[in-house]
Amino acid sequence: MAETVRTEEFSMDYIKFGEGSKNLVIIPGLSVKPVTPMGMMIESAYSVFKEDYTVYLFDRRNKAPDNYTDENMAEDTYQALVELGINKAHFIGASQGGAIILKLAIMHPDMPESLSVCSSSPYVNDMSKEVLGTWLDFANKRDAVGLATSMIDSIFSKNTLDGTREVLIKNFSDLSEEEFVQFINMSANFYGYDVREELHKIKCPTFVVGCEGDRVFGAEASRQIYEGISKGNDKCELYIYDDSYGHAVYDEAPDFKDRLYNFMKKY
Repeated sequence: MAETVRTEEFSMDYIKFGEGSKNLVIIPGLSVKPVTPMGMMIESAYSVFKEDYTVYLFDRRNKAPDNYTDENMAEDTYQALVELGINKAHFIGASQGGAIILKLAIMHPDMPESLSVCSSSPYVNDMSKEVLGTWLDFANKRDAVGLATSMIDSIFSKNTLDGTREVLIKNFSDLSEEEFVQFINMSANFYGYDVREELHKIKCPTFVVGCEGDRVFGAEASRQIYEGISKGNDKCELYIYDDSYGHAVYDEAPDFKDRLYNFMKKY
């Protein structure tokens, strides 16, 4: 069941599970709907972590402002954690969530004990500009079916979509005006995201995971993250899946969570 953390400036919903002595924070990617209502499914997917970690998964702040940047997202996440009394944590971030935890680690280097950055990028490259632009066009036109269809087809691999595409589109195409506005505000100012010149500041252990079948950022973006961090960090590792999976390799690959767990338990 989702809980809410409140600061003086905003509120943010999260779910919490596990009883381990270490903190693990999961920041999901850009979505048309909040992720926390799927708490039971997420807890099941990340069950391997429950014994060793207390796991927190956060949505973005409620009622995101129209000038919401990657820096704002990272700072909000940091402030929410501090409000909950969390000063140290391991982080998993997927897609835009990966961008957020990279930025958080640059801005607040004492908080992360490790990062796992999945299907992400150090900047909004040409591929992702085109994809994000298409999504924003549908959102601005309030075309829920078009937006859901474009996102599903971009994020998931053909193997996953065979037999499930229509169901997935239906599940994500019933959008309220509030959900459209939230999506636009989480997307429109993300074009300015670029940490390429700051990656060397990240000194905590970092695991970068990409996929050759990624049609949002591309596998090269994961390699760029790894190269930028590993120049000054010998605890940075890279793993690239083949094109059997897509951008959502974090949901598609059956060994994905085990790979992250095996990396994190070393630290």
